[in-house]
Formats: sequence, C-alpha cells, structure tokens
Amino acid sequence: MDNDIRKKQYMHDFDGDCAPGGKDAGGYTTFSVGIFQWIPKASGKGLKRTPVKYRVKGFVKNPGPAYERAREICADFDKRFKSNKSFPPKKTEMMAKPLKTNKQRDLL
Repeated sequence: MDNDIRKKQYMHDFDGDCAPGGKDAGGYTTFSVGIFQWIPKASGKGLKRTPVKYRVKGFVKNPGPAYERAREICADFDKRFKSNKSFPPKKTEMMAKPLKTNKQRDLL
C-alpha cells in the first residue's frame, strides 16, 4: 500500500489485510480498506495508527474504484484536519459492482 509514502504525522492513510495483494487475501469476493490517521506515539518516538475512521468496501476482481475512493477520502480528511473542520460520522461505503466474467458478458 501507500503507507511508506503517506506515513507522515497527522496524515490520513488506508490499509486492508484482506485487500487484493494483502497478507490475508484468501478466496474472498469483497474486501475493505480502513482509513485512519497517523499520530505521534506517547513516547514521542515514531507514529501509530488511530482506530479506523471510515471504511471503503470493494470487489476483489475490481479493486481500483475502492482504492481511488479511499485516496479521495484521505485527501478530504487531511484538508478537514488542517482547517479544523469536523469529520463525518464513522461510515462504510460500498464501491462499484464487480466486473462481469466472460461467461456473464456472453449471456447478455
């Protein structure tokens, strides 16, 4: 994921263990990514993740829309944080429908 690029204090980021290419991608048809914020550790040494603020669900066969939406939400949350605007209540949203298989397309 983008963690190494976005891992900056107070920036928002996303991750998902069951996302395509994740450590537990298994045989799932859907996945979700959680959006969180990087905050300083109490010790002052390094950063830690907040609990998930927002979740985006997508389909394993078509993960692009979920990742794109997660990036948009991270950018929006970063702007809200910098301008002291409130965040939407914790929410989950489902992205685009899965791509049809060749058999399904042939039946249409």
